[in-house]
Amino acid sequence: MTLKEVIIAAIEEKKGANLTVCDFENQGYIVDAYLIADAPSIRQVAAIVDQIEESVKKAGYTIYRIEGGKESRWILVDCGDVVAHIFQTEERSVYQLERLWADACKQK
Repeated sequence: MTLKEVIIAAIEEKKGANLTVCDFENQGYIVDAYLIADAPSIRQVAAIVDQIEESVKKAGYTIYRIEGGKESRWILVDCGDVVAHIFQTEERSVYQLERLWADACKQK
């Protein structure tokens, strides 16, 4: 599985909602993809991030940085070529990251 597929599967396993894939591969961006998802509670946001971390490491990929703690409403998981943004649902509606890259983003 590719890194992007591993992260998508982890998000789906923990029932991440409204998964959006912003694909930048071969477009000159610093990353190949942003994955954006949300969850109704902070606890579920943390569970999704934990699953991403476990799945990425198990698949042999590297997590370079996680921004945000267990009580955060927005946690960023930087895996190098793929970055996952996991939001608490209300927080996601404030930032609307997918609007920044509307041409590259598609809801899964």
